[in-house]
Order: sequence, then structure tokens, then C-alpha cells
Amino acid sequence: MENIKALLEIMDSQKKLYNEMLSVLQEEKEAAIRWDSARTNELAKTKDTLTYKEKFINEAFVNCIKKIEKEHGLEGLRVEIIARELAGEHSTELMAVRNELVSLTKKVNDANTSLKILFKTNMTMIEGLFQKLGVAGRNTYGISKQFNTGKTSTICQTG
Repeated sequence: MENIKALLEIMDSQKKLYNEMLSVLQEEKEAAIRWDSARTNELAKTKDTLTYKEKFINEAFVNCIKKIEKEHGLEGLRVEIIARELAGEHSTELMAVRNELVSLTKKVNDANTSLKILFKTNMTMIEGLFQKLGVAGRNTYGISKQFNTGKTSTICQTG
């Protein structure tokens, strides 16, 4: 039961981390909508830190599962199986935390996907603006070959 309690603590840590990540993603979406690049950069650093923490927590989670497998002489255990067959008095709590984590990770994934779409849309708008201004697009130097009207990039015009 000691390892199952440790698993619950690790999963609670995961839950807190994913709640924090969801909050950061929502803040980053707001910053991107407002075109607040300074705040977006700050939040990107926060996400990097959270991702780093997530790797450590996930490693602890995997190690704890391995300890439970070794303790019971089993392989390929999942939280659902542990809760149903091995957790005893902690079964309900373990399943509740598991369900919360599944829901949270789906929300984080949805928020991340939404943010990717927002950034892609913003980049498309910026590229379109640069094209209309005659500024070289990405992966080009000097004169943009996409223009038939002889417009040159700002770099060529200003030296």
C-alpha cells in the first residue's frame, strides 16, 4: 500500500502541474490575441519550466508503477488496473484522480491545439502583410522573387 500512496501523491502533483499548464496556456492565448510579444515570451519560458517539471514527475510516476509491478510480480500495469485490482481502500480515490488527469490532459491538449492555430493564423497574417508591403518573405534574402511588379525588399531599399 505504501507504493500506491506514493502513486497517489505523484498523480496529485501531476494534477497540480497540468492545472498550472492549462492556466499558462490560457494566459498565452490572451497574450497572443492582444499581440503582447513580451508576455508571450515570458509565458513560453514558464511553459518550458513546467515541461521540465513534467518530465521529472512522469519519471517518478513510471518508477512507481514499476515498483508496484515488482511488488506484485506483474507487468504492464496501468492505473486503471491498479485501482481495480490492487489499490484496496485507495481504489476510489485512485480512479477519481486518474479520471481528473485524463480530463485535464485533454483540456491541455485542446488549449495547446487552439494556441497553435492562433499562432499559425497570426503568422499567416504577418506574412500576407509583408507580401503586400513588398518585404521579402521567409527563407529569402534581398529581392523577393514572388513579385512580378519589381518591388524589392526593405533591406534592398534601405541598404
